[in-house]
Amino acid sequence: MSRPSVTVVMPFAGDAVAGAAAVHALLALHTRPDDGLVIVDNSGVVVARPPVTVVRASAERSPAYARNAGAEHASTDWILFLDADCRAPSGLLDSYFERPVADDVGALAGEVVPSADARTLAERYGAAQNFLSQQAHIAHPYRPRAVAANLMVRRVAFEQIGGFYEGVRAAEDTDFSWRLQEAGWRIELRPRARVEHTYRATIGELRRQWRGYAAGRAWLARRYQGFQPEPAVRRGARRGWRGLPLRSRHSDAVASIPPVVGSPRNDGRGAGRLERGRYLALDALLAAEELTGLALSNRPVKDGTGEPAQVVLVAERFPAQDDPLVEFARTLERARVEAVARPGVVARDVARVLEIDYREDDGIAARAFALVRLATRHPVRCAMDPLRRGPGAPRLSALAPAAVRLVREPGARVHALGGEDVHATAKRLAALSGRRLDR
Repeated sequence: MSRPSVTVVMPFAGDAVAGAAAVHALLALHTRPDDGLVIVDNSGVVVARPPVTVVRASAERSPAYARNAGAEHASTDWILFLDADCRAPSGLLDSYFERPVADDVGALAGEVVPSADARTLAERYGAAQNFLSQQAHIAHPYRPRAVAANLMVRRVAFEQIGGFYEGVRAAEDTDFSWRLQEAGWRIELRPRARVEHTYRATIGELRRQWRGYAAGRAWLARRYQGFQPEPAVRRGARRGWRGLPLRSRHSDAVASIPPVVGSPRNDGRGAGRLERGRYLALDALLAAEELTGLALSNRPVKDGTGEPAQVVLVAERFPAQDDPLVEFARTLERARVEAVARPGVVARDVARVLEIDYREDDGIAARAFALVRLATRHPVRCAMDPLRRGPGAPRLSALAPAAVRLVREPGARVHALGGEDVHATAKRLAALSGRRLDR
C-alpha cells in the first residue's frame, strides 16, 4: 500500500536494559527507506543501532521536551510519537494509513490498549481501567483530546503550533490536542493503529502518577476558560461503579479491534471478588491523591543550582514568536522572566535559554503558602497592595508566589516587558518585594 513517509519519535528515560529494549522495539517496526527512527534519550544510556538515531536530551527531563527534540530531527511529512512503555505491532505505520487522511486532519490518534501480561496489582488495575484509551479521550465532553503515547501528527501542524509545551509536569498532550484544534486542525481516531501499554508496576508509582495527572488538570483549568476538572470523589466513584460488573472500561472501545499477534486480550473480566475489592480500595486511595494533586503546581522540580537573577522581567504571554520584546530579553545577562502564561506558539529557542516562571503553573497550595509567608513577613506591603490593584487585575493570592520568588532575589532589578496592564502588575510585584520598578 502507498503511504507517506513517517519519522517515529520515542522519548526515553530509564536504565540501559530498558534502553536496549526501546531500540529493539523501534527496529521491530516495518519501515521504508524514507522513514526515520529516533529515540530521544533523557538518561544518557541508550546505545545507537542503525538505522535508529539517538538524540541526547538532558536539558529537561520530560516527555514534552524529548518529543520536541526528536521532532527537530524529522524531515518527513508525518511524525509518530510512540512511548517507550508501549509495544507496537510491526505493521503499525501502515495501519495508520489504511484509509485516506483528510487535509484538515492534523493528528491521528492510534488506540492504546493494556498489555496482556500485567502482573502486579497496580498493573492489573491500570489494565482493567485502561486510562489511556484514545476512544475515551476523543469523546471528552469539553473538547476532543489524544494521549501522545501513540499519536501520529502532521509535521506542518506540529510546527504551526510550536510543538508541545515544555516545562510542565503533566497534561502537555491534552494541551497540545486543544491548541491543535484552536489552530483549525482536527484529530481523527485510528482504532486499528493500536499499541499495547504497560501500566505502572507499583502502588507508589501509581499514586505519584495520579497526583501529577490531577495537577495537570488543574493547570488546564487555569489555561482554558470553561474547562473544570471533574471532582476527584466523583471520578473515583464512577471508576468503582464501572468495576462492579467486572467489565473493563475499555472493552467496548477495542471489542472490534484485532489483537496484536500472539497477545491474548486482557479486558479485566476475569477479576474475582477479592481483586474487585482491591480495585475499589485503589479507587478510594487514588481519589484522595487526586484531591491532593488538584492543589499542586504543574511546575517540574528545579535543581536550584542556578545563579540569582540580576534582572526580573514581568511579562504577559512570553516568549511569543516574532515578538521584538523577546529579542530584547535575550540581550540581558542573568535575566529571569515572570510571565502570566505561555503564548499560543512558544519561541522554543528562547524558552530554553531564559529562565521563565509562569503564574499559570502555580497551584492552589503554592499560592496559599506564598500568601501566608508574604503576609507574615511583610504585612504592611500586603495591606497596601489592594490600593495598587486596579479593576480586573490579579488578586494578591495569584501574585504571591511570584512576589516570594522576587523576595529571594533582593539584588535583582524589576522591569516591565509589555503594556499598561503588565506595567501595573510589575509595579505591584516590585512593591511587594520591597523595591522600585525600573523605568
